[in-house]
Amino acid sequence: MKFYPASENVRIGGRTLTEGNVLYMDYTCTFIEFSFTGRKALARIISDLCPSEDMFRAYMGIFVNGEFADRIKIDSAEDVYTLYESDDESTVTIRLMKLSEAAFAKTGVKEIEIDGKLLPPPLPCSQRRIEFVGDSITCGYGIGAKGGEEGFTTATEEPLRGYAYKSALRCGAEYQFVSWSGMGVVTAYVDESIQEPDDKWLFKDIYPYTDSGLENTLGREGHENHTIWDNKRFDPQIVVFAEGTNDHSWTRKIPERCERYEKALAETVGIIRKANPDAYIILTYGVMDDPLKDSIASVTSRLNEKGDDKVIFIPLTPQDAANDGVGADWHPSAATHEKMADVLSAEFEKIFKKLGI
Repeated sequence: MKFYPASENVRIGGRTLTEGNVLYMDYTCTFIEFSFTGRKALARIISDLCPSEDMFRAYMGIFVNGEFADRIKIDSAEDVYTLYESDDESTVTIRLMKLSEAAFAKTGVKEIEIDGKLLPPPLPCSQRRIEFVGDSITCGYGIGAKGGEEGFTTATEEPLRGYAYKSALRCGAEYQFVSWSGMGVVTAYVDESIQEPDDKWLFKDIYPYTDSGLENTLGREGHENHTIWDNKRFDPQIVVFAEGTNDHSWTRKIPERCERYEKALAETVGIIRKANPDAYIILTYGVMDDPLKDSIASVTSRLNEKGDDKVIFIPLTPQDAANDGVGADWHPSAATHEKMADVLSAEFEKIFKKLGI
């Protein structure tokens, strides 16, 4: 039996975009999930393989009955991949999840094939919902690397060992990621020799839309041609905004630049608030160094004073590289992500309990 991934018997998690019969899954930890009775399940998956280097290939994870089963590399423009196979017929739930980030190798599922009976879609496990908005740290950049000297590859992006996935699971919450390496609010990451901010691809170019990066790739360049994200598809009680590291690559403690950053951050929170009028917005920052900590605290205080008491700043302790190690390009290690999850999940629990869920 063959069926499309956007069919009524498939549960979809995360920001996905359907183009014809293809369900594109680009953002970190986006997934599709279905249940069936049978022995085998296959998926026809496509990718633009762009950039062309092998180090930027897409990776996906397979879960069987809630347990991680396999990690697959999408190294063909189109191919069929085995999601599940057994000698014995049984009833199983399969989850196919994007593990590499949206910036590299756009990836979609064209169809799924099973040898048995398709069952009704799995239901969400919880009414708790968290949206994680962030940069490379939220993507799980470099967690699987051997150390800071190792450069980026999608092979070492391991969001399942990252703070966001771990903290959501600890709270028993459904999750959605909107993360992109290098993303900032006033600038993307720039080298120290650069004196002007790189404002070509910022939070404001990503968050309001379902998948602007994909639509640009498909030839629909310009936000006027992009699909606005329908927040009713995932209405979070908590939105975590974890950025600032890339902005500091340009602000560099220069007062007028920090003022510009604060203005952009206030506007950013306004965009999040407009999309999520009742959500708690958690600003968190500092794990790779915290020079913008005072600026974020100041913006939070001003918003609180204006009456938005659901904006909370949670500063993070800078990583302890000597004891906890580091990931690729000196990004947080798995041990550091565990510490981040400890701090944030405790705050999430307080909020969910306050909400009675």
